[in-house]
Amino acid sequence: MVLKTVTTFLTTTPTRATRQYEFKNILLSVCVYILVMEMCERLCFYGLTGSIKVLFQSRFGYTSFQASALTNVLPSFVYLTPLMGGYIADEFWGRFKTITIFGSVYLLSVALMAFSVYPGYTSKNLFMLSCFGLLSLGTGGIKANVVTLGGDQFDDRNPAHKEQKEQFFNYFYWAINFGAMISFGYLAQMATNGSGAIPPEYGFFWSFVICGSALFIALCSFLGASGRYILNPAAGGTMGNFKRVFMVSLKHTWTAWFVLLGVILMCAGFVLSVAGAFIENDSLNKIIAVVGCVCASAGVLMTAVATINTDWVGYTPEFVEAQYEQLESKATDPASASDSVNEDIVNARDLWRVMPPVLCSTSFWVAYNQMSSNFYSQSCQMDLRVGGSQLNAAILNIADCLTIMICIPLFDAFLYPFIERCKGSKFTLLQKMACGFLIGTVALVSAAVIEVYRKDSGVLDYTSDNASYSNCGPIYSDDNPNTCEEDANGFLGKKTCMSKMSVFWMAIPYCLIGIGECLISVQVYELCYSEIPLEMRSTAQAINLFTTSLASAIAAGLTIAWQSEIPDDLNNGYLEYMYYSIAGLQFVTFIFFVYATRNFEYKEAVTEGFHAVLEGGSADRKSLSYFEDEIDGKDAEIVQG
Repeated sequence: MVLKTVTTFLTTTPTRATRQYEFKNILLSVCVYILVMEMCERLCFYGLTGSIKVLFQSRFGYTSFQASALTNVLPSFVYLTPLMGGYIADEFWGRFKTITIFGSVYLLSVALMAFSVYPGYTSKNLFMLSCFGLLSLGTGGIKANVVTLGGDQFDDRNPAHKEQKEQFFNYFYWAINFGAMISFGYLAQMATNGSGAIPPEYGFFWSFVICGSALFIALCSFLGASGRYILNPAAGGTMGNFKRVFMVSLKHTWTAWFVLLGVILMCAGFVLSVAGAFIENDSLNKIIAVVGCVCASAGVLMTAVATINTDWVGYTPEFVEAQYEQLESKATDPASASDSVNEDIVNARDLWRVMPPVLCSTSFWVAYNQMSSNFYSQSCQMDLRVGGSQLNAAILNIADCLTIMICIPLFDAFLYPFIERCKGSKFTLLQKMACGFLIGTVALVSAAVIEVYRKDSGVLDYTSDNASYSNCGPIYSDDNPNTCEEDANGFLGKKTCMSKMSVFWMAIPYCLIGIGECLISVQVYELCYSEIPLEMRSTAQAINLFTTSLASAIAAGLTIAWQSEIPDDLNNGYLEYMYYSIAGLQFVTFIFFVYATRNFEYKEAVTEGFHAVLEGGSADRKSLSYFEDEIDGKDAEIVQG
């Protein structure tokens, strides 16, 4: 009976255009289960990966370089596989079924990872297969679909639903960071140091068990509320239609070739960044990193520039005529055939037209990546002392999470309405994103200024109890003017002394990055839902997530470019130069972003213009220019007057 039930589920796609029950507040009565799902899943993911570098070195014998490479490449895999998950959901299974199946794979991977690190039964091969194989596969099937399924629960024709949908995307990101805060604040520390009755050698095992339990709760929350969801069916063939429109565009315009080259360069940049992580030859690694950075940057820029205007997509006389003939021969209703032609073209244009703002977010993720790399190194050479012990520099990530958790409800309830009252119009998604790039610029400038003052403050004086050296700073075996003396236990190397400047100053750039996330990441989630056709929304979210991997490739190249100024001991270098370069990148992105999106037409405004035309009313001219469609079966082309 159980086997029959499972087989039926795998071979059928559950669909429901309307929910079984009607609820007044969709956010609290329906989407809360999706938010719990996301919070627990992120708690699980960050709990698994928060201290994974230590695991690679302490349990599996990898060198520091190899452990760093594996740690850096894992997120690249995790944010690549959503492209597969989004495609499967849009084309074959639908979002609910895709999340359920891949969530089960995810849960299996966590169970195997926990088993593989149990003291006395440690298995490196099983762990690597579970982590880089099943874990990446499971997260990929979930990540692009959970947020999209949540957006599906609202009816934009209902004004109350429209407001709740905006709140959903805000609180979705809030849930992500609540889960991450628990992981960074507790689970990552438990994994390496143990906790209470849990000895350090069992830290990773019990940390992974808790992660698995959280994921199990996530799936139970999600599946338990299945009767409350609207389950839209998979479109089937939509991506094939998109490909057909693009292939025809290649025959008629050079812009399509420009876009194709940009996509190829982005993919090449991603592949090179992953390959470079496993190459130990320093010279070859530098070359690959720089080439990968150039490819990814050029690809992002080319694609963003080419898609500012999407007139090149589809609308050529030869294409329209050929498609009319082909579809009319297959369809019993010629009018239906012509509608299908236009729908394919409009869907393709809708996906391409959001690419400039989505790809611009890559620049912000380059700044975001500094939190786990250079911000961490900088913090390790600041005064970490609190009472009689030292803080773990990684705990500053909590400042980022807390900022997001505080700012999201405050912005939603007070700041955004205040700005709208002051400007007399809606504070749009793209306007929020533009502000986010400026905040990102300020964040990197603040980190640079702090670094200058840190070096000028000098280092702490050596103490006999070794309280002046950093527990996470670089270690030397040769003479270095900024190191402390050999410790009482005969430690052969030398540890770097902390600077006199308190590490709490680093909360400023961490918090500013968090504010930037509220203004950029949340808005991109909503943009890739509200401005994208129903049939392609999971794919659009997957592309959004892929920009994180592109940012890693660009950040790696920038790090290599400034390598001579970023030695192990930052007191002997100029880390602030790299910060200034990333701040400059943010500001240039802001200028390009404003230019690229100046004529962006929101679907809501376009739809209002369309209904105004049908009702014989008036509409904004920019909205009317969007339409070239059949109205009531008649060829009525709307032309700007």
